[in-house]
Amino acid sequence: MKCNVERLIEALVGAALMAERNKRKEAVAEKQRQKYVVTVSRNCGAQGKQAAQLLADRLGVRCCDREILEGVASRAHVDVELVNTLDEHVKGIEGNWWQSLFKGERLSREQYYHHLVKVVLSISRNGGVIVGRGAHLILGPERAFRVRIVGSLPRCAERVAARENLDIESARQRVLEVDRDRSAYIRELYDVDVEDASFYDLILNSDRFEVEDMVESVLFAMQNAGYVLPENIREGSLS
Repeated sequence: MKCNVERLIEALVGAALMAERNKRKEAVAEKQRQKYVVTVSRNCGAQGKQAAQLLADRLGVRCCDREILEGVASRAHVDVELVNTLDEHVKGIEGNWWQSLFKGERLSREQYYHHLVKVVLSISRNGGVIVGRGAHLILGPERAFRVRIVGSLPRCAERVAARENLDIESARQRVLEVDRDRSAYIRELYDVDVEDASFYDLILNSDRFEVEDMVESVLFAMQNAGYVLPENIREGSLS
């Protein structure tokens, strides 16, 4: 029989090894958490931005929306408001170049797309939930989990009416206009249909689910797709 000293040494060594394994697991989990990349395409009024922000909070990464515009503007050395006029509006990206009325700055379609790709790829290296701008097409299935959130026109119009204090008909026209612009933007830059389901890993109907439910569905689908989600993310806690 082994003496008590030997048993004690074995127990201490075993505990140290277990602690080291747990530490390595946590380091791996933290590294994976920081590199989660999800793209969120959405209908106007479908609560895609709200879902994207909550999902980013759960994954412990940034939710990138306006940051994309700021990144493009910084790389192109133009005012962010110039880039904002082009953002997801096909009317802004027609022709070969655009010019600011105030600063005389120019940004060609090719330059805009070049910088947009660079910004999206840069975000993906550190992890983030990226809203719109065709990021799902830039990154593809190898670099991101691609989500689309849709909703019926009546339900989306109701949400926009409440959010922007509009009458229901004005809100309906607003939804139609924004969705038309976003669809045309994707068609113009990427030559694909924004509604093409083959470019997404998961499509959710916001008529049927609340924001929290959609986020849970995304996390569940990510896990089934092979993403390793630590228990604190699955339980909705980052502590």
